[in-house]
Amino acid sequence: MNKWHKIKKTDLQKYVSRLAEKWEVWIPRLVDGKWEFGIYDGARDLDLPESIIDVSLKNLFFPKRRAIATFDENSKWSLQPVSPERRPRIILGLHPCDAAGIEYMDKVFLQSEYKDVMYKNERERTILVGMLCNKMGDDCHCTDRGLTPDSTSSMDVAFVNEGEWYFFRSLTDKGKRIMESKYLKETDEGPTKNEWPAGKYSIASPEEFMEMYDDSIWHELSDICLTCGICTYACPTCVCFLVADEKFKGKGERVTVWDSCQLQSYSRMAGGQNTRKTPASRVRNRTLDKFAYSHLRYGRISCTGCGRCIMVCPLKRSFPQLGARLSERIREKEKERTKVPAESKEE
Repeated sequence: MNKWHKIKKTDLQKYVSRLAEKWEVWIPRLVDGKWEFGIYDGARDLDLPESIIDVSLKNLFFPKRRAIATFDENSKWSLQPVSPERRPRIILGLHPCDAAGIEYMDKVFLQSEYKDVMYKNERERTILVGMLCNKMGDDCHCTDRGLTPDSTSSMDVAFVNEGEWYFFRSLTDKGKRIMESKYLKETDEGPTKNEWPAGKYSIASPEEFMEMYDDSIWHELSDICLTCGICTYACPTCVCFLVADEKFKGKGERVTVWDSCQLQSYSRMAGGQNTRKTPASRVRNRTLDKFAYSHLRYGRISCTGCGRCIMVCPLKRSFPQLGARLSERIREKEKERTKVPAESKEE
């Protein structure tokens, strides 16, 4: 295993500025009171949040609106694929829940039957420099999803805040490319090990969730849901999209645009038929997709425990809570099934 390297906090900005001479560097930035990723330009002090970044980095790999081809509307066979961005880049400061989100998107876009070549290009040109969390936010529950705030899976380099120092360690060959710096000193020291709480939104197994498909609880769970879809846009693993052709002054683009299973139009078919007209059917679809369907397709559930769906929900109630409530209902039904009738006891 590669050794840790340490860098003085006062030298981090110098190190990142050197990286920015060769790479396009993205970092978390505080904009209007929210943390989101932006290109490092050296114009402001480098400041990194200890925990959750409000806006996930999904958009950097799978943009909200993505041109995939261009065409001339006056020419019948003019469709041309869009040339991918080639400049190498570094994303520095993502947390374990976002790295887990990318790992899930890899399964969807790279490891399934149909490969997304544009996503593949974004992954190949990117070095992920993940920052381990020093604390858990109010809505964080990664420890209920098989992660911890110091998980390093899918990162190329991991680093952590330790007092006056940052400790860095390369995890892949790609990561080694940015470790050669006069500011990084190899050390036998390492970061502090932490214990993290769990059990905030514990859930049942995917198989148990599937057995609840026809249960009446979905009406209870959807009673105040607006099905506005904002939770799906904030989620680092929701990857549904639609394809559209857009034209302007004779030129056109074929684009992919984020879609949401929480919107009534999502399931509307030709002729106006819709298999998910009710909020209950749409809430059921997304809950089962997060905690069951995704496991059946890709071998893992698609919730990373980041808590962003709770953060953005207008009603402050979202799918981790619904998953936990559904799990309670599963346990209640188990007790009902195993309960011995009073008459049997008397016999």
